[in-house]
Amino acid sequence: MRWLRITVVVLLVVGVLALAADRIALKLAESDAADRIEKEYGLSQRPGIDIKGFPFLTQVMSREFEAVDVRIDGIDAVGSGGRALRLDGVRGALEGVRIKGDDWDRATADKADGKVTITYEDISAALPVVEVSYGGKDAAGDNKVKATVGATFLGQRLEESLLGEVSVADGDTIRLRATGVDNLQGVPGLEDFVRERMDYNWTIKDLPPGIRLTDVEVTKDGIVVTGSGRDVELGDERSARN
Repeated sequence: MRWLRITVVVLLVVGVLALAADRIALKLAESDAADRIEKEYGLSQRPGIDIKGFPFLTQVMSREFEAVDVRIDGIDAVGSGGRALRLDGVRGALEGVRIKGDDWDRATADKADGKVTITYEDISAALPVVEVSYGGKDAAGDNKVKATVGATFLGQRLEESLLGEVSVADGDTIRLRATGVDNLQGVPGLEDFVRERMDYNWTIKDLPPGIRLTDVEVTKDGIVVTGSGRDVELGDERSARN
């Protein structure tokens, strides 16, 4: 049965070569996708793309992918007064991705989930005279941030620390609000002065249609913002609008 053993060896070799070709094609596709995203969105760092499912080439032929994970650093959220908030550690998980367009320049995802962790250092860097840190738990047991204003007010050096709340608004905006500002007493105009420097909004532009920010969690290491969506449109929407 020598011919049978030879046939088995040949099949094994063909299988290994096919697997190698599939993995090579996968890595090339992930690299090309990362290049496109980096250029289209002007990112300062190359994103990471991880296409799930096996075999890859079968998914290519059907133009449908089980799941795709995306890792992006260096996104800026536009803030009040033009100050940008740097967003590192953006993580997204896409399910049911279907390719559209002859040039593979558009796609839809049945479901998308994502989160981003914002450090207190980056939040403080985005504010003019405010340092933000972890503030511990309030009386209700909720985690809060602590915002400290360091500025000159009416010729005197002001150092005022207050707890703050972080929330999401309108599906694309991260909001910081100081609490207890109305309790400031003794100096006329101090409340407005502090509030102007501690109340900020940052809007994340270029969110794919269908993705909305849904929740914020305050932790000791930073702010974790989560978002999700269904029937999400993916692609260079800015070019489509021009």
